[in-house]
Amino acid sequence: MSANAGKTVRVILRWIQVLDKLEPVFKDYGEFFFRTRITSGSHTEEYRLPEEGHWEVSDHPRFNKIDKIDLIIFEGEAGDTLTVELQGEEIDQLSANDMLEKYSRTFSGDATSWHGRQRPGDEGPDDPESLPNWRVCYDIEVV
Repeated sequence: MSANAGKTVRVILRWIQVLDKLEPVFKDYGEFFFRTRITSGSHTEEYRLPEEGHWEVSDHPRFNKIDKIDLIIFEGEAGDTLTVELQGEEIDQLSANDMLEKYSRTFSGDATSWHGRQRPGDEGPDDPESLPNWRVCYDIEVV
């Protein structure tokens, strides 16, 4: 019997920040969408954000954060592990889309140890939520 039997885990995406719009300097904004894939035990949930269309994001510090997303991207029984994956894509009209570096993090052990906010800078300079071109913040709740 798993140590996490009877526990429920919820992952809530809080915000995404784009550091490089992946567009030429003369273009003010990049058009981005993100895919999420969260797996715990045998249960997987996937989303496209936004569901339709894209977010226009600048790499200017005032306009580069997609704030207050506050979306539950996973809710289910806690397995032995929890894997959180996000992939961003910048839409190009005349060439192949540009991919942001994939975010992937796996939590294991007692699910209560997964609980908390995962955000850039909370684990030092090599923080997994601080990727080269973007950053992510999400909460894990365990009940």
